[in-house]
Amino acid sequence: MKLRRLNADKPNFTSLNEMIAAMNQLLENSPNSTLALEELCMFQDVDGSFKLLDSYNVPGDARVDFCHIPTYIGTAILMREYLNGKRYLAPELEKALKASLRGGFLGHGYEAEKGQILAMQIFIKGGLRKFLEAEREFCPEFHNKVHNIVHRYNSSLLREGDNTKGFWNEDYNSEWQEIVDKLKLNKRLYIAYGSNMDKTQMKTRCPGARVLGKTYLENWQLTLPHYANIERSEGKKTPALVWEITNENESSLDRYEGYPTCYDKIDIIVNVDGKLMSAMAYIMTDDYKKRDKKIRGGYREQILRGYRDAGFDESEFQPREN
Repeated sequence: MKLRRLNADKPNFTSLNEMIAAMNQLLENSPNSTLALEELCMFQDVDGSFKLLDSYNVPGDARVDFCHIPTYIGTAILMREYLNGKRYLAPELEKALKASLRGGFLGHGYEAEKGQILAMQIFIKGGLRKFLEAEREFCPEFHNKVHNIVHRYNSSLLREGDNTKGFWNEDYNSEWQEIVDKLKLNKRLYIAYGSNMDKTQMKTRCPGARVLGKTYLENWQLTLPHYANIERSEGKKTPALVWEITNENESSLDRYEGYPTCYDKIDIIVNVDGKLMSAMAYIMTDDYKKRDKKIRGGYREQILRGYRDAGFDESEFQPREN
């Protein structure tokens, strides 16, 4: 099967579907595959995509089906081959990862949710879980997008009655549960701010966790509604410590932070020793923020101890109190 880019004004849908089928066969490692990896690489467009039309200026459903989805498939194939040792594919994979972000992993219109599920399923076939764990510095924007999708749906699945349904009320609970389960990482990066910069406290909460380095959360401000929190604030920055934690450590932190009722999760791209990576942070939920609670005695001193322990000056502790 020869891949070719068709005229967007006069698409041949039979040919388009045949090419997608051939790309899927290569992704599935089918013995009947008529497409070679070398042909796929030669077909990659200058924008990094594997779009089958010569323009994105087409109706939304055609753009998803014949521009974005082929790009997800091509990216997943390159990801798998890169993880299997073909490191020379790094430039092509990086361009493909960035191109795959163009569509936000969403389907068209009413099928936005269904499209996002399909995108994640395609990437999982390419070894997404291994890629997230082993290649943290490789296109952090892609890591960030995937992690935040998983955080969103993991929280929804844990909150009773929360929404995992599509526009027409179709239930995607089982599909999202499968995706969340398949992307459960053995190790991830965690952003500690406030008292969790205290290494003694972290040693108790997360045995075996290791410090990667300190950083600043740009355009985030430390706040103290009652416990420490971070909120987006242009021009502000918050001192933080980045840890590598295990799945067991994360479960422990979930209990301490009251996830997902008191705190939710978000991934933020951070700079650690000149390296950009996406790491997870806990942020306070709106409901918990509104609770009538007071800052407990000694809490500020504990945070200041964390600042000193992480190598920050105490003068950098400038929280906004709600």
